[in-house]
Amino acid sequence: MRVRRAGPGDLEVVLAVLADAARWLKARDIEQWPDRMPVEWVKPAIERGETWLAEVDGKTTGTLVVQWDDPIFWAGYPADAGYLHRLAVRRPGTRQGGELLQWAERHSAGNGRSFLRLDCVAWNARLRAYYERAGYEHVGDVTVDKYTEARYEKRLGA
Repeated sequence: MRVRRAGPGDLEVVLAVLADAARWLKARDIEQWPDRMPVEWVKPAIERGETWLAEVDGKTTGTLVVQWDDPIFWAGYPADAGYLHRLAVRRPGTRQGGELLQWAERHSAGNGRSFLRLDCVAWNARLRAYYERAGYEHVGDVTVDKYTEARYEKRLGA
């Protein structure tokens, strides 16, 4: 698997991967993401260089965002972490999600961060268990607008 930074010309590819993941979730009665992410949610992270694409044999298989702050869900936390958002793979169950999670950890540590932090909808018990199995510690929930998110962090390099 190769991970590369997404560029402005990759917007539709990123949206397609996210739409694939949304369809997979919906087929399992998990209403977590819209069928198509709004461009205004996705495009700014691409423009800031925070969006990444995973490729296998030249085909895009996943995407994720790693940013250096998150004032919406992690207000008040120190600037010592990478913040993971929109981790999605085209073929769930292939372990690529776990590989991308580990990539985000290495990327954050390589940029001097002590933690990788992420959030997920609080009611998704299977996703929460997945992150806990990967070594993430639940550090509390936060409600923003109508969404209650479970916040997790993992100390890097431990």
